[in-house]
Amino acid sequence: MQLGFISLPTIPRFTRNVNLLLAATAILAVSFFGVTALLKILYILRLGYGPEYVGLFSASGALGYMGMSLPSGWMGERWGMSRVMALGALTTTVGMVMLPLTEAMPLWAQMGWPIVSQIVQAGGYAMFSINFVPALMAATLPENRNSAYALSSTLRSCGTFLGTISGGLLPGLLAAMVGQGLDSPVPYRLGLWIGPVIAVLAIIPLLRIREQGTVAANVESVPTGGFPTLSVALLILFVSLSQAASATCQAFCNAYMDTELTLSPSTIGLIMGVGQFAAIFGPMVLPRMARLRGNGWTLLVITLGSGLSLTPLIFFPHWLGAGMGIVGTLILAAMWMPTLQVYQMEMIAPRWRSLAYGTVSMAMGLNFALISYGGGYVVAGLSYATLFGVGLLLSVGGAGLMGVLVRKPGLIAAVPPRPAVVAGD
Repeated sequence: MQLGFISLPTIPRFTRNVNLLLAATAILAVSFFGVTALLKILYILRLGYGPEYVGLFSASGALGYMGMSLPSGWMGERWGMSRVMALGALTTTVGMVMLPLTEAMPLWAQMGWPIVSQIVQAGGYAMFSINFVPALMAATLPENRNSAYALSSTLRSCGTFLGTISGGLLPGLLAAMVGQGLDSPVPYRLGLWIGPVIAVLAIIPLLRIREQGTVAANVESVPTGGFPTLSVALLILFVSLSQAASATCQAFCNAYMDTELTLSPSTIGLIMGVGQFAAIFGPMVLPRMARLRGNGWTLLVITLGSGLSLTPLIFFPHWLGAGMGIVGTLILAAMWMPTLQVYQMEMIAPRWRSLAYGTVSMAMGLNFALISYGGGYVVAGLSYATLFGVGLLLSVGGAGLMGVLVRKPGLIAAVPPRPAVVAGD
């Protein structure tokens, strides 16, 4: 179904395995990217930590994701992607349970406990996401692949929107119930328990996936050759630059609105929720954009727009400026990831997809860690505006690199789409 430039993918057109994968990613989005992502930073701040610790906290999650990126691909190939994704969802749930237990830990452990919980959460999510991308690639046909990845991003945005709005309302409701103020960690601690309750539900569809259909679904008769080192290296450089805008906002926008703009949790949740709601519709234009100009050109435009979206956060220190910047960044981030996934999967021969995606994801985790850790010190020593300015410049550099790759496609050895046979569904 199409509405002008917007292409609306529908779930019934996909196979059973695809539908189960999409259901799992939507459930995890409500919990991991919605309720927990909003409340955990506010909880950390209420425990008395400053921007340096927030940066370290966010960086530890990125390092946990990075550390599990390559092992997750290996585990998926050895034990089956659906099993490893289910184990990843369970591990993420355990990490979510750990965070609200921080105040119950001995005093000597309380400072490190949130870091450990963040590493466990992110490591578990790596097990899910690293296998999700090749599993979805294997379960789709070339003609509906862009639609499937776009729909996965749309469902992730829908889930994040629901979780963010709910997470923003929880502290006020719980504070009234327990007789605590919003400057106390108690309402945030209680709200954090909602995340793992939702996350554990994602294990159900993952255990119902037919492994044979996922692993053997997409057989492409193309020469594999050696590992595409140059292509992966160029992708890593592109990702390291283009990810900067969304990474700075993901790591520090909540803290910026809470400490710099002194907005209430419900207002922060509303702003983030509006952004996530708008992000639901962004990926719907991707299939048509990819057909018209290709995934490389689409990545160029998205990356440039993502960097420019930080401009209001730099020059307009007001809730409206924050809202404009966050909404733009979230919309384009929801479009960037599925486009990058398809772009990478189609340029890599099937034999190397898991290893290549794990390698690039490891680089993404390291890059996010560096931005998060270094960003905390930039904020403490300079300002949030300076940090967002750095993110803007790096993303513009990423757009420039993709412009070179689009003009010289020989640098990226793309694998042409081939007819696929979907088995076991």
